[in-house]
Amino acid sequence: MKGDAQPLIKFFDGSDKRFIIPLYQRNYDWKEENCEQLFQDLMKLHNSNRRSHFFGSIVSSIQSGTEDRFIIDGQQRITTVSLLLIAMVNAKKEGLIEATDAKLVEKIFKRYLVDEYQEDERKVKLKPIKKDMQAFDALLYKQKDQYIKESNVTRNYDFFYNKITSIGLTLDELFETIKKLEVINIRLDEDDDPQLIFESLNSTGLDLSEADKIRNYLLMSLAPAEQDDLYTRFWNPIEEFTKYDPSSFVRDYLTMKQGKIGRIDKIYFIFKEYAETADIDRATLLEDMHHYAKIYSQVDNAEVGTAKLNRKLNQLRTLDSTIAYPFFMAFFDYATKVGLAETEIYQVLDVIEAYWARRIICNLPSNALNKVFATLHRDVLNHVNRSSDETTPSYIDVLKYVLLKKGHSSVFPSDEEVKGDFKTRQVYKMPVNARMFILERMENQDNNERHDVVKELTEKNITIEHIMPQTLSDKWKTALGDDWERIHEQYLHTMANLTLTGYNSQYSNLTFIEKRDMEKGFKDSAFRLNNSVKSCEQWTETELKARQKELQNVFMRLWPMPTTSFEPLNREAESASLDDEDYEFTGKKLQAYILHGVRYTVNTWKEMLIQVCGHILIEKRSTIEWLCANEKCGFSTTQDGWKRELAPGKYVWTDNSTASKINILHGMFEECNIPASELVFEFRSEQEEEEEK
Repeated sequence: MKGDAQPLIKFFDGSDKRFIIPLYQRNYDWKEENCEQLFQDLMKLHNSNRRSHFFGSIVSSIQSGTEDRFIIDGQQRITTVSLLLIAMVNAKKEGLIEATDAKLVEKIFKRYLVDEYQEDERKVKLKPIKKDMQAFDALLYKQKDQYIKESNVTRNYDFFYNKITSIGLTLDELFETIKKLEVINIRLDEDDDPQLIFESLNSTGLDLSEADKIRNYLLMSLAPAEQDDLYTRFWNPIEEFTKYDPSSFVRDYLTMKQGKIGRIDKIYFIFKEYAETADIDRATLLEDMHHYAKIYSQVDNAEVGTAKLNRKLNQLRTLDSTIAYPFFMAFFDYATKVGLAETEIYQVLDVIEAYWARRIICNLPSNALNKVFATLHRDVLNHVNRSSDETTPSYIDVLKYVLLKKGHSSVFPSDEEVKGDFKTRQVYKMPVNARMFILERMENQDNNERHDVVKELTEKNITIEHIMPQTLSDKWKTALGDDWERIHEQYLHTMANLTLTGYNSQYSNLTFIEKRDMEKGFKDSAFRLNNSVKSCEQWTETELKARQKELQNVFMRLWPMPTTSFEPLNREAESASLDDEDYEFTGKKLQAYILHGVRYTVNTWKEMLIQVCGHILIEKRSTIEWLCANEKCGFSTTQDGWKRELAPGKYVWTDNSTASKINILHGMFEECNIPASELVFEFRSEQEEEEEK
C-alpha cells in the first residue's frame, strides 16, 4: 500500500487509465446539497489566496496488466468532479461560458474525461456501474434525447451546468480552481486485500464526528501557538463541560443563536455557514461557545443556583429536557446579565414545568416543543424590548403570555382539557421518563421530606403497582361487580389505579383487603400516594372515582393554569409554519408568507404557491427540474389548464385545495432538503377582514 498527497486533476491525468467502480459499490448518490457544498468551497477557493483545498482520500487497486484502477473509496468525489468537468465542456461548446485558452476544452475532454487510445469501444475514463454509466455517457456525448432525468448523475450535472453558466467565471478560472483540489491517493498493491480494505473504510469507527470537523475548522488554519492557546483555553473545556459530546451542545448553541433546529448529522455544515455569515474571528467565537457550554453544563447537572432552583430544574431533567436546552442556555445567561431575582427565575421554571406536565397528561406531541424552545427566549425578549420604558413588563409575565397564546400542536392545555384527559390518560403506558416525572411529583408534591422516586424506580428498588391488578381473579371480578370488564379496561392504567411499592412481586393479584393488610401492604406504606388507599374497605369504581378526583386536585394544585395581565402594544398576526403538522390551514386567509426570513405580501394561497416555487426554482433549480421530469409532488413537464408555468417546460399544480398546496410544499421542501420551518404563513384576522369591508 502506498499513499501520497496530490492534486485530484493529476489523479485523472494519464493515458491507458480508467477508473472502474466495482459492482459491490452503491449507485452514485450524492445529493444536490453535497454538490452545492463543493461548489461553494470552489468559489471560496477562487476568491482566496489558498493554494489547495483538501478533498478527501481516494483508495484504489490496480487491475493486473493494466493502468486501470478499481475505486475502493472515493467514487462519489470522482464522479462528481467528472460531472463538473463535463458541464464545463458542454457549456463552453454551447457558447455559455468564455475561455481564454482556446484549446482548454479539448484538453479537459481528452486528458481527463476520455482516453482516445483505449482499445475498448467505450473510450470514457470513468466506468460507473451500469445504470449510472448510461446517464453519464449521454451527458458526456451530449445525447440529449437519451438523458436520464430521474438519475442522480443527470440531476447533479444539471446543477453544475446551471451554476457555471450563471456564476460569471471563465472556463480557465474554474479549471484553475479545480486544480487546487487535493486528495490523498492511496494505491493498493496486488497482495493487499481490497475487500478487507473496503470493509475497514466503511466501518463506523473511522468516521469523524461533527464535533471533530468543527474543532478542525476552528483550529486548523491558525498558527500552532494560537491553536494551542485556543484549544487549551476554550475547546478542551467545552468538551469537558459537554461530557465529551460537543456535537449535541453545538446543535443547541446554533438553535439558540438562529432560532431553528438543525439535523445533528449536518451540524458541521450549519456551523460553518453560521461562522462565515457572522464573520466572527475564531477566538471570539470559541470564547462565546465556551461561555454557553458552561451554562449548558450547569443546566445538565442541575447546578444553576440555590438548592431550591436546582431541585426545580432537576425535576424537569427527569423528562427528556435536552429539547429545552436552547431556551435554558439563553434564559440563564439573560437572568445573570440583568440580575433577575431568584423568585422570578423559579417562577419561570415553574411555568415551564406546568406547560410540560399539562401537555403530558393531555398526550400532546413532545416533538412540537423543539420548535417552541428554539425561539421561546427570543419571543419573550421581542415583547420586553418593544415595550416603553415606563411599562416594561416582567419576564415572567411575558413568558406566560407567549406560552398561553400558543395554539394547535404547541397549545398550553386549559383546566377543562386537563381535567377531561386526567380521567382517561394511560399513565402506565407513558414513555418512561414522563411516567417517572408524573409519579415523582405526585408523590412528593412540594414537601421537604421526599422520596427519590426517580432513582428508586430506575434502580428497580421500587415499582409501580396496579391496585386493581392487570390480571383479574374471580374474587376481583366479583368485587368489581357485573360491569367488571368495563371498569377494568377504563381504569387499569390510569392514575386512579396506580401507586408505588417496594413489594410488587408479593402483591401479585391478591384481593384488595389482602394487599392492604398484609405485612408491608398499603397500610404500612410510607408513600403518600397510598394515604387514601389505607382507609378504603374495598376497591370498586366508587373508590377509583374518589381517588381520581383526589389526585386530579393534586395535579391542578401542582401545575395550575398561569394568568398574566400583559398585552402587547401592537396586535400580532396569527401565524403558522409549514412544519406545524396538525395546523388546520384550510379556511385561513393569507396576508403574507416569510421564506428564509424575508416577508412577502400575498392575497391568495395560489399566489403564494407560485411565488414560493419560483424562489425555490432559483435556489434549487436542478431539484425542481428533477421533480418535473419525474412528475413528483405536483410538478410536471406537461401543460394543463390546472397548472401554472414556473419556467419553460416546468409546471406546478395550482388549481387545487389549500391542503393539496400544503402537501406540494411539503414534498418540494423535503426533496430540496430545506427545513419546513423556513416557510411561515401570516393570516388575516376576522377583525382585519371586517375593517377592510
